[in-house]
Amino acid sequence: MRIIPSEISSRTRSRAERDVFAALQAIPDEHSVALHTVHLPKHRRKRVGEIDFVVITPDMLLFIEVKGGRIVQRDGKWYYGPRGRENRKEESPWEQANGGMHEFEREMSALVGDLRRQGVLGGYLVITPDVDIPRMTHFEPEQYLGSTAWDGGRGLARGVERAVAHWRSENTWARPLSASLRKKMLDAVRPDFDRVPNLRSRLTDLDATFERLTTEQMERLDEVESNKRLILTGGAGTGKTFLAAEAARRRAVHGSVLFTCAGGTLATHMARVLADEATTVLPYDRLDEVKGRVFDQLIVDEAQDLMNIDSLLGTLDPLLSGGLSEGRWLFMLDQNNQVLNLDAYEPETWEWLSDLGCVVGPLRRNCRNTHQIVDQVRSYTGADLGVASAGEGERVRFPTVQDAREEAAALDAYIDDLVAEGVSPEEITLLSASGDWETSSARFSGRASRIQRFTDVVGTENRKRRPLWSSVADFKGHENHIVCLIDLEPAHLEGRLDAVYVAWTRARSQLWIACRPGTRERLKELGVAVLRREAQSA
Repeated sequence: MRIIPSEISSRTRSRAERDVFAALQAIPDEHSVALHTVHLPKHRRKRVGEIDFVVITPDMLLFIEVKGGRIVQRDGKWYYGPRGRENRKEESPWEQANGGMHEFEREMSALVGDLRRQGVLGGYLVITPDVDIPRMTHFEPEQYLGSTAWDGGRGLARGVERAVAHWRSENTWARPLSASLRKKMLDAVRPDFDRVPNLRSRLTDLDATFERLTTEQMERLDEVESNKRLILTGGAGTGKTFLAAEAARRRAVHGSVLFTCAGGTLATHMARVLADEATTVLPYDRLDEVKGRVFDQLIVDEAQDLMNIDSLLGTLDPLLSGGLSEGRWLFMLDQNNQVLNLDAYEPETWEWLSDLGCVVGPLRRNCRNTHQIVDQVRSYTGADLGVASAGEGERVRFPTVQDAREEAAALDAYIDDLVAEGVSPEEITLLSASGDWETSSARFSGRASRIQRFTDVVGTENRKRRPLWSSVADFKGHENHIVCLIDLEPAHLEGRLDAVYVAWTRARSQLWIACRPGTRERLKELGVAVLRREAQSA
């Protein structure tokens, strides 16, 4: 069955409602359409706030009310939710459905003509997927689908059929709804049920999804806890840094922890994240500050950047009790580095380290990037980012510009559009492929004086509601909702797939890439090269 909208909003917290949504989609019915009342932020109107689903069938309008969890009727009152936190209602679920149905019918009659005169029948069905309510005078059996009949969603199609047959038999005046009338009704109601939310609303929905998905990565912490020496692998966006931080918090309870990585800005950020923990956080190039100390545990993030024998044995090994061969450590590794930047990666060092510990992965759930971003990165680099789980976003944009000034104008226009849709400027990062502020197109922007340098504010309280500017290297390990890649010349793409990979995967929701002369052609060449490699390996 078709449902509008086609994806349930992440702001719909009711598990029962999500289950009914999925079960309706699974019904093999090409003629009916279900409308789901998605409560989006800044939604213009809420026409049927008390009805969860309105199903337009060829026979009637069926209104479905879903009540999940615990349900109690006591002294004429209805209570929904956990004990002690019940939500009390004067009306039964059937009375709520009936009231919403009549409200909807009045509104619809004003838009498409009197429904009763057109023979349009309305009826309702209450579903309680988690409990069975005993038979009572509030409803007829055909108007209710309890836990047993629901059967994990398998009984929904039969329940809908029974409800439709019941309401049709009780109202002999009703006539079938013609295809043209159903379309007219759908067109009338679509603006309220299928309204495209503004960008701010979509970012809010994605945020909730990101949080839920990242929390699911916590399951991996069981492996972290049970392995003395562990290498956890996964592409960008699969939650490695999140897991590294959580592991540091847990391990700090049992002794001193050294947390390190190659990037200075990432270390600065993690030092703030772990400020309340008994953890020493330093970038690799400052480890001489703790020379002579020995830590009980070692955690290395972005370990692919340090995958050489000098870094591991010369610097890290002396800092760990028992050394790398006997001590307790956790390495977070992005296996895509092997494909993207061979010069910075020593395969023999990887083999040596993996023999010392347990290798787990790769993590498959990408919980940072939308489908569109994951697909573009894979198309141009061949890198495996795992399965995009955050949902749909905007298409990646590749505006063509001739020079730095034209790029700045296009950038300003794009940011103006974002701000008009409710996006805060601080949710926008300008990533410079050249990494040179003095020559960056951002300096020609009308917002130049309001752009903050990322290195000036990372790890501090100095963030303001302004766009960020950063080099690609400094922003490695970080992310933002919207990333604009600027100052990109064809020369930056020569032998630098790792830079493309890092830059593009920083965007959580939207990616904007300014293409100067020759850049598009070079990107096409990269895409063709990926296809050839895949064909050769097939």
